[in-house]
Amino acid sequence: MTRPEEEQTPAERKEHEEHAHASMVDKLDQVLEPHLNEKSDNKLGHMLNKRHWRRFAWLEWGNIDPIKPEEQQMRHPYVIALIWVSMNLNVLSFSTGMVAPDMGFEFRYFSYTTLGFLIGWAIFPAAFTIFGHKLGMRQMVHARYSFGYFGAPVPALLTALTGLGYGILNAIVAGETLQAVSPHGSMSATVGIVIVTVMALAVSFCGIRVLNVLDMVFWLPVLISFAILAGEAKTGPEGLHVLPQEPRPTARNVLALGSLLSGFYVSYASMSSDISMYYHRDRSSWLLFIISWIALLFAAPPILMLGAAFATSSQRVPAWNDAVSNNPSPGPLINLVLSTHLGNFGKFLTVLIALSAASNMMTSFYSIGLCFQTALPPLRILPRFLFPIAATAIVLPLAIVGQTSFYSTLSNFLSVIGYWSALYVAVVIADFVIIRRCRMSSYDVSIWNDWRQLPPGIAAMTSCVLSLGLVVPFMDQAWFTGPLGKHVGDLGFELGLAVTFRRRL
Repeated sequence: MTRPEEEQTPAERKEHEEHAHASMVDKLDQVLEPHLNEKSDNKLGHMLNKRHWRRFAWLEWGNIDPIKPEEQQMRHPYVIALIWVSMNLNVLSFSTGMVAPDMGFEFRYFSYTTLGFLIGWAIFPAAFTIFGHKLGMRQMVHARYSFGYFGAPVPALLTALTGLGYGILNAIVAGETLQAVSPHGSMSATVGIVIVTVMALAVSFCGIRVLNVLDMVFWLPVLISFAILAGEAKTGPEGLHVLPQEPRPTARNVLALGSLLSGFYVSYASMSSDISMYYHRDRSSWLLFIISWIALLFAAPPILMLGAAFATSSQRVPAWNDAVSNNPSPGPLINLVLSTHLGNFGKFLTVLIALSAASNMMTSFYSIGLCFQTALPPLRILPRFLFPIAATAIVLPLAIVGQTSFYSTLSNFLSVIGYWSALYVAVVIADFVIIRRCRMSSYDVSIWNDWRQLPPGIAAMTSCVLSLGLVVPFMDQAWFTGPLGKHVGDLGFELGLAVTFRRRL
């Protein structure tokens, strides 16, 4: 007879959790195996059977089905860390940093504020990597254990929408940077958008193995390119410089930047498990969390700060200011600095910086397909690698059409991403910490696709909807300012996180 958990020794508790996990794996095998056999009864089933595709070792078949522990062969957490680095060390981060003057910041205060917020915001995606590692489930499948089978499609669709939005932004910024490096702008931004989007499609189509290989190496030349860019810009009145007495930003400016950065990082929590689920289950979860957190801190913040340095300095450097005024995209400014000093080699470095956007896009495309399958369960019979094609079909025309007026509208839309991300992470954290008492063994993996046994999700959805009553009045965005946000600044994310967590208890 098993003693109550509170009376068990640590060794007995660990043995109990291992036994519970082994039971879940056995149940999962029983659930998945009939589907494999069922698909082999006809020609279509044969084509959709994962065994039919195993000879293509470079192609990842797996969709949203949980994976078995023996499939988790990734043993080094730095592989996951480098995915975070490659996703954020790119031209979009540089472009985001260039909004500093428009938000009322000079370089020094922008850097302090950015680092302060991202130290906190990076905790969420780093912590959520543990769920994929320990459970072998996709992030939006894991959401079913908090939001329920019929509630999980809501965060799944919002995650897909977020990925598509960032994909469009990345494609536009990369395309305009490639246009800037072409002789006299002879290549249109449309061609550049197509090049970058097709690159992202090719990698996301192949899956996590090819994604890992590329992310392990591509970040380094991009980092070197940015370092050379900073070096060639020089320092002084005609280069990068800092005002001796910077004007202090207002509290409202600080909170607005914090809201923007929350969408930039916290939204990654809705896809963290997708890139960590192949990490070996017996490896240290704490090590995975710490390395992911450090990787996030050393990825986007330096590039955000570099973009802010160029944007604030360009206000007092006429040649730079002309480049920024003619095109808000960072491409002309980057090409001006590198090509002027380094000639054709500078143009090559500009191309590398432009192509860095593909790293973020290909990971987003990879996750978007999994979100579609979670939101629309009948799509689970289709191969995962078909959905990046659908994502490309959406991103490509919208990026081409919206490379002018749509760019500013989309930027405003993406600034609200942090709000829904706050509600999502608050519900999942409350469920795991308070209700499940931080026990991974409390998740029965075998019921992942059974709506009858999964939680109804009513409490989760209700807490999110009711929290909007405080989030909306405290919003402070270009397209909407709440009555309270007008006076105190944007506290929508912070209040959404706190209130949703409290209501979920």
